[in-house]
Amino acid sequence: MKPDHFDLLSPSPILLPGAGSVLSPTLKDISMLGIHTYHYYLSVLSMDVKTYFSMLPNPAHSAFPSEETLSRLNMFDLLTLQPSSAAFLAEILNFFLKEEVSFSEEDGCFLVATKENSQEEPPIGRITRENYEALCSLICRRNNVRFQKEVPLSGVKSKKAQEIMKKLKKGRAEKAKSGKKTDTSTELGNVISAVANRHPSLNPVNIWELTVFQLWDSFFRLSSNQIYNIESMSVAAWGNKDNHFDAAGWFKPLDLSNEDFF
Repeated sequence: MKPDHFDLLSPSPILLPGAGSVLSPTLKDISMLGIHTYHYYLSVLSMDVKTYFSMLPNPAHSAFPSEETLSRLNMFDLLTLQPSSAAFLAEILNFFLKEEVSFSEEDGCFLVATKENSQEEPPIGRITRENYEALCSLICRRNNVRFQKEVPLSGVKSKKAQEIMKKLKKGRAEKAKSGKKTDTSTELGNVISAVANRHPSLNPVNIWELTVFQLWDSFFRLSSNQIYNIESMSVAAWGNKDNHFDAAGWFKPLDLSNEDFF
């Protein structure tokens, strides 16, 4: 599912039918959890199979799965293989979902129940191998985190398309290996500080009531409006070569899926 801008901005949960209701945590929620734990939770949910194996301690090259094997594996299977990892994933899902999530070894899936319900009542949803990726994608979207869906090479019939896919995967892997430094200007703490001290009504006291998506939306809108103000003053003073200025530019929709915003 692809929620629209209104749904993402809303503090209300977004229902993924059969799975649960996804929240966008407030900055206060994240503060109580801990920023490093929050980032770690999101890294687990946005992780692909290849990254999972590359992060194992001292993996033997001979034990690393082939591309064919990787294409058959699923993160849900890997994370529920051991009771400890399944319990940890339940902890993560409980932070981002409105309902109560628990893992059932008997059913091989996560059972979702309303927090008011007793354990005797039937679950209202199940998180399974089939809907796990869609759930992770929605959680990442509500937290303004890029979710890269893996396309198995086995599902690509054209040999030419397979070669292109291999090159794209290789390029992403090399980019990740290059150790590109994180832009500290877009770290969450700095964005909170920037918005709280620039926004006309938000401040360091009340900003913690925002959801994390509302914060990013405010940040991008302030940035866009700053550019608009500079352009409008420049045109007012000097004009421009086209004798045209887009007066509606300040409320044009922002594409938060654009890489420029990450």
